[in-house]
Amino acid sequence: MRRSALEWLLGFSDPELGIGWNPRASRAARWRLGRMRALLRSAGEPDRQLRVVLIAGTKGKGSTAAFLAAMLHTAGVRAGLFTSPHLQTYRERVRIDGAMLGEADFARAIEQLRPLVSRLRREHPAAGEPTTFELTLLLALRAFAERDCAVAIVEVGLGGGLDATNALDAEVSVITSISYDHTAVLGRTLGAIATEKAGIVRRGRPAIVAVQRPAAARAIERICRENAAICRLVRPLGVHADLALPGDHQRQNAALAIAAARALGIDEPAIANGLRTTTWPARFERVRGHPPIVLDGAHNGASAEALARTLRQERGGRRLVLVIGINRDKDARAVIKPLARVSAAVIVTRSSSPRAADPIDVARVAARVARIPVTTAADPPAALGAARRTAGPDGLVCVAGSLALAADARTTLGLVPSERWW
Repeated sequence: MRRSALEWLLGFSDPELGIGWNPRASRAARWRLGRMRALLRSAGEPDRQLRVVLIAGTKGKGSTAAFLAAMLHTAGVRAGLFTSPHLQTYRERVRIDGAMLGEADFARAIEQLRPLVSRLRREHPAAGEPTTFELTLLLALRAFAERDCAVAIVEVGLGGGLDATNALDAEVSVITSISYDHTAVLGRTLGAIATEKAGIVRRGRPAIVAVQRPAAARAIERICRENAAICRLVRPLGVHADLALPGDHQRQNAALAIAAARALGIDEPAIANGLRTTTWPARFERVRGHPPIVLDGAHNGASAEALARTLRQERGGRRLVLVIGINRDKDARAVIKPLARVSAAVIVTRSSSPRAADPIDVARVAARVARIPVTTAADPPAALGAARRTAGPDGLVCVAGSLALAADARTTLGLVPSERWW
């Protein structure tokens, strides 16, 4: 029996490492970007019909992309948005003017990829198979071009210079805050990580850069200088900025989006309105109830520190219970430590992701860094139930540690993906 369209698409990924990895794909340097360009050429180069904004960085990429998408929508500019990972449905990765493709349209778009994969195998056997990430990017760009988008906002997957998204000719490049993540792939120093992220800059075009730690800043400045890119350092907005997304860290993401919107010629009223209407689930997403619940995808030390600062401001003296689940490749100590400081108790669980760490292992780490009660729960529904009881109706629950856990929590709470944001 023929597999479903999505099953076929996911067949080009590694179930453990994710959609950016395919053991049958050539890892040779020439094919890291060459395979994506070959796919685009066989599809008629849909990317050439679009003004492309590439967004790289360690944290804040998705929020920056969402802010920019809202600004373009308000300005009446039809834009496509390509982000990863998704939360509850794979279709979330591709949006046009804030709306996901319908299920039938998405399946049809996947089916149209089959002959392109056959052509790649036939014409470029040395390239190996594409990855699911590459094919999804191709699907998105074709959908954007076919539906008359003017702009494609593209979140870089992993790194920058050798990510499949860097096969696109970006008109504007954005580099968000850089911190330690994926060090086994990108390098173990901030300078090395920043060098790879800055691979998205283009000669003579704007490179919009967040305020960085010194080592990252030096690396980005060097890459911009070597490539004759127009480096624009963008500082966070002031504390009185009117933003839809809470948290001090969002002032930096919003400032980057504003600079990108201005580079695209968007007017100031549309920019201001976009800041107030941005939607981005699982980024300090509040769920009403007794107690209320906050969902956040913080999964490394820097994002956990940002979340802890926001929780400190928002909890208002309430008893905070942390539900946490972390993937095996993440630094559990770095994530738990700042969040434990603002929590009264920690409940460790695991998401449905095959990369999720064993709760017992994570609980051992939590017990070493937290001077508060630490328990485990078998799954997100059990963890949420225990957290609600521990927090009490006047308390607060926060779910964090991975986007996969935030997605599981959304499903448990009966929240469904928004087919359309605006």
